Amino acid sequence: MTQEELIKDILKVPVETQTIEFKRLIGLDQNEGVKTMRSEMKSQSLYPPIFWTYPNLQDAVKVILLNEKIVSEWEKINFYLEKNRYITNEEARKITGIVQRDKMTQILKSWVRHGLLIQIIPSSGYVKGTKYRLPGMTELKN
Repeated sequence: MTQEELIKDILKVPVETQTIEFKRLIGLDQNEGVKTMRSEMKSQSLYPPIFWTYPNLQDAVKVILLNEKIVSEWEKINFYLEKNRYITNEEARKITGIVQRDKMTQILKSWVRHGLLIQIIPSSGYVKGTKYRLPGMTELKN
């Protein structure tokens, strides 16, 4: 039976049964549509879908698809550094939402290795005093 024939057949069936047949038709009983939507949006670096349902909507589901790229951690840090000369690990964690200090340190060091940032270690060697700047910016002398 073709998809068109199946749809015509469904329309002859009582409403209670149509839902079951419709799910069988497109695989919604396995959540394939939602999984596909999420994976496609993720592969395109888009924000994930937003689902609105009860209590906001009665007997309905509203799916919101934002056609916007997710702002990466680097874009957030770069934007901050265009307005401010330096950034510390603590400031970077606040901006990116990354909670773990060690994870942020790894990311910052990776950007230093790739030439995106310059690491400035204080003369005292105090690790928490380490700051970072964009390569094109000159360092201020105290």
